[in-house]
Parts: sequence; structure tokens; C-alpha cells
Amino acid sequence: MSALGRLPLVAQDVECLVRHRLAAPELRVAVGQLVEPETILAMAADGLPRSARIALAAELGVAPADAARYLVRALGERVEAGEVVAVRRRGLRSQEVTSPIAGRLATLDAETGLLTVVTDPPRRAVPALVAGEVRSVADDAVTIRAIGDLLLGASLLGRESAGPLIVLADRPDRELPAEEFDERCRGAIVLAGMTVSSAALRRLHDVGAAGVIVGGLSTHALEPFWGSAAPTRLQRALVDPSADWPFPFGVLMLEGFGRLPVPEPAFDFLAERAGRWVALLSSASLGLDRPACFVSSRSLQGQPLQPIALVPGAVVHLRLPARPGLGRLVSVPFVARQPDSLAFRAVWVERDGNREIVPVDLVDPVAADA
Repeated sequence: MSALGRLPLVAQDVECLVRHRLAAPELRVAVGQLVEPETILAMAADGLPRSARIALAAELGVAPADAARYLVRALGERVEAGEVVAVRRRGLRSQEVTSPIAGRLATLDAETGLLTVVTDPPRRAVPALVAGEVRSVADDAVTIRAIGDLLLGASLLGRESAGPLIVLADRPDRELPAEEFDERCRGAIVLAGMTVSSAALRRLHDVGAAGVIVGGLSTHALEPFWGSAAPTRLQRALVDPSADWPFPFGVLMLEGFGRLPVPEPAFDFLAERAGRWVALLSSASLGLDRPACFVSSRSLQGQPLQPIALVPGAVVHLRLPARPGLGRLVSVPFVARQPDSLAFRAVWVERDGNREIVPVDLVDPVAADA
């Protein structure tokens, strides 16, 4: 992307390629097929397999190097939980060893006598999440060409998801009490307002929400679910959004961490699209540096998502930590220097009657047609 341009906060009728990465998939679609958001693309592995180690030599009372002689199932074979995997006969008595889990006999260490049983990873149906056309199918991914409206976010925690958009907040800086999240939220993407409390997160889980959009999220809201390890686990969740997240739904933060209002252009964008099918997509799926909320359309033609030039007079959204908001550019990008001589691209921005220097990377143009 040019240093003189940035992607807009919101964009309409844009063409996106949505890439679903799949592990060990059983594909259900073909190139050229039209798909709806709920179309199942594949059955794929979900998460990592579990394993269990059996102290085989110790349980049989034999030397580790001799343990393999007593296996009654070969390495590589599948076994059920409680199934006998080894037997040592002692006269009229037999010493049996059973598997604690269902899985595959993976390895037997001749030096330790440890037998490892590995489960198959759980599998899940992978929906398209967006309406469009399947452009490519590979062993590890399905790519969909989709046309729709896009709203850039800051971070997505949890799994990608989709559903009808329900707007519960009546203004960008509203935090709703937990009891506001009721059966209307079941299966929906919920615009919850500024933030959600731990009680609201629990309530959204109980009613079966598909996803949540907020301005910001406080780590304190996650402490009842993660305890004192919340900051560490949050960092892991940011690296892999679905690996260490305590909820079945994703949370798209539009600003970042903290009690931060929804940006006004974003709130208006979502309010205008209440009731439509939207998807919360990761940066990796979109090939962007940030996650987004995508609103599918039925149009066959869309424009490429293009950066907008940063020129004086342009209205921009500032993603400054703890001080986000709207401003107006009063300069073109230039090279700024800090006292330690660190150079960075920046612009002068005016808001609330004051001028400040803001790094270009924290500036989002607000599209003229948004």
C-alpha cells in the first residue's frame, strides 16, 4: 500500500477474496459454485488431537525393550477407550493393559516403554460465512469471491462467525446491562455498543449469540473466565484468535482494549444494515492487516478495495489508544522524528480545535460515500 493512502474505515460494494484455511478437509464444494453464507464448504479438523501415554513396560512388569512383544494391537491401529492393547500371561493369570482413550496407537518408545495413543482431532462443518462464488479449491483452503460492504475492525477474538445483524445499542457510547441480551440474540451478530461486561458475555453465551461487535473490551471482563492469567491468555488469543478463547462466539473490537465508544461512522454503517447477514472475518481470511465485518450483497459487480489518499481536508478516524475519534487532515503525510531520532510517517490532524501529529498507520480515511 502507498504511504500516501490508507484503506477506508468503511467501504461499499467492494470485491473481496475470502480464503478459508482448512485442515484435512472433506470438501463439499467445487470451483464456480455459488454459495450462501450457510453453505457448508467442507468437514475439516478443528483444533489439535489429544494424546495419552501408557507406561506399558511398567504396568506389565517387563523391560522397556521387551514391551512390544506383548502388544495385541499393532502400532497404527485404532482402539476404543477401555480396549485391551497388551497382555502378559503368567501361568493361569493374565496382566492386561487397556487404552484410556479412543484413538490410534501411535508410538512405543523402546527406551522408556511408553505407549502413546493419539486421538483424531475433532471435526466440524465449515460454513462459507459470505455469499459469493467459489474461485479456487485446494487441499488446505477454499477461496470465495464475495461482493459486499466492509467495516474494518481492530481485533477479532474467537472464531469467525456470521448471522443476521441485530443492533441493540441506541448510541455509540452505550454499555448495555446483561439482561438486554435475550432470545433476540440467538444465532445473531450483536452490535452491543461501547463494551460488554463479564455478566453480558456470560449472558450472550447462554442465549447462543453468533458474534458480538463492540467499541472496546476490558481485560477485567475476561478475568472471571481466565482468572489471574487473563493478560497472558489474551495475548495468546490475539496470536491465534480461536486457540485460547472461552466462548463459542467471536468478539470484534472496533477500537481496541478498554471502554471505548464505537466510532460514529461505524455505528451508522451498522445501524443502516440491521437485519442483514454479516460476517466477522479475520485478517488472514481477507488478506488484510486487520479483521473486518463484511456485509454480503447480491451484486455481481464490485470495486476492488483501494486505499484513499491522505489529503488536507479529508475526514479521518484516529485509532489512537485510549483517544480514538474523528478528525480532519491539515497536511499531507511527512516524515516526523522523535527526540530519540526515530523517524515515522505522520500527518497533522485537527480535532476539537486542536492540532496533533498522528502516525499514518493509525489513520483511517472515512470514505465519502459512507
